[in-house]
Amino acid sequence: PYHHRAYSVPEQVSSSPPHITRFSSHHKPISIESILAMTTQMRILVLGGNGYVGQNICNAAAASGKFLVQSLSRSGGPSKPAPHLTDLSKVEWLKGDIFDEARREEVFEGVDCIVSTIGAFGSNEFMEKICGDATIQAAETAARQKVSKFGFISSAQVGKLDNMSPRLPMQGYFHGKSRAEDAIQQTFPDSHVILRPGFIYGPRMLGPLGTVPLQLIGAPINFVST
Repeated sequence: PYHHRAYSVPEQVSSSPPHITRFSSHHKPISIESILAMTTQMRILVLGGNGYVGQNICNAAAASGKFLVQSLSRSGGPSKPAPHLTDLSKVEWLKGDIFDEARREEVFEGVDCIVSTIGAFGSNEFMEKICGDATIQAAETAARQKVSKFGFISSAQVGKLDNMSPRLPMQGYFHGKSRAEDAIQQTFPDSHVILRPGFIYGPRMLGPLGTVPLQLIGAPINFVST
């Protein structure tokens, strides 16, 4: 069984009266919620945040106003972010190789939550490394740096294809994700979230092609699969 734990965020504190008044020439009230937002924001780091899934996570976290959002990827920020992701300008885009231990130690210091969206396609050996080893090493570094929570975007097929032949395409993808799940559960036994989504789709920016409407393909697939 997997421990699926949602990220905790500071609870809003209610008081009576609901506002604290700042005495100035204008006497503008400052809400309790505004003070909490300024003093208790959690720092969240998204690994692979410039990818399709990562950008959406970064945008949602930044839009919530509850997090200081950072992304770590080899290329930094997205060159052409999707127009509908309007809060990506609030994200701090960091460059670095996830396999560079010194860079991980530097970036992970002081982070409250980490979400790994790392994944790639290629040879089985390549996918084992990117889909498995990258997140495993990240989880180990996060534990050393006292990161409190760790999230991972896995796959709905993990656990269903354990006996898949190593010679078959995609075996490295699913096996790598499975190994990463195991490592996260061992390293963060009571403070992890592992999501196993199916086909993920939506409008995506692809360089000179502009916005590609993946939902036109994904929606029928999702309908048929359910």
